[in-house]
Amino acid sequence: MTTDDSPAWFPVFITEFLVISIINAITITAFARICHLRKRSMYLIINLTVADLLVGAVTGPLFSLKPQIESNVLIRGITLTFPIASQVNLSLISLERLHATLFPFRHCLIKKRLYFAIIVGSWLIIFAIAFVMANLSKQAFRYALASFSVLTLLVLTVSYVIIIVNVQRSPHSQHHGSIHTERKLSITLFIVTGVSVLTILPWAVFHSMPVDLQEELFNASRIEIHLVLAAIYFASSIVNPLVYAIRMREFRKAIRNLVC
Repeated sequence: MTTDDSPAWFPVFITEFLVISIINAITITAFARICHLRKRSMYLIINLTVADLLVGAVTGPLFSLKPQIESNVLIRGITLTFPIASQVNLSLISLERLHATLFPFRHCLIKKRLYFAIIVGSWLIIFAIAFVMANLSKQAFRYALASFSVLTLLVLTVSYVIIIVNVQRSPHSQHHGSIHTERKLSITLFIVTGVSVLTILPWAVFHSMPVDLQEELFNASRIEIHLVLAAIYFASSIVNPLVYAIRMREFRKAIRNLVC
């Protein structure tokens, strides 16, 4: 289902995707201008921002403007790629933060090339997942996409539960400079992830329901509910820069310089 099923939603999605594109473009520019923001711990965050930018710039127009999206495998694959990339990057960030929290000194020894290898490898896997899903039947596609979303949310939840428990058990180490910085970043990314879970989970739950059950529960409003949840789902790509602006002083400074 696209906005062609309910034309009243067309301006809503166009506005949302425009905001996603602009705010993430500004974020990438801030990362590019401030060298302190381009450290190893930020590489996956920058990669996530690129994925979110492409959600607004590529997925958005295809979702809003292309009525053949349901039947064209190539378009479906491209449309899926960047939302999947956003979720995969959230999972990678949570695992990276988990490693930084559990093994802080070992984490400091990780080389830059490993981050680059992870980023390149993740994109190859993302493209493969997207185009495999695009070739599934409509019913199988819905279940596969919902299951993928639930799996990534499970990775996020488990990772950050372990992080929180670990931080609570060792409060004395929060005063060491580098460890304190890493844990502050972990808290920032936990907030990003928490809001992302709230935006993705309703969509995943709805699409994991059988179509017959959807029609029985929601009847004529099923398309409208789908579009409402889709709008909330895509809003996760707006969350990240807003949290960075609130939590990261250097990022706020970079944004002020760009505005000025």
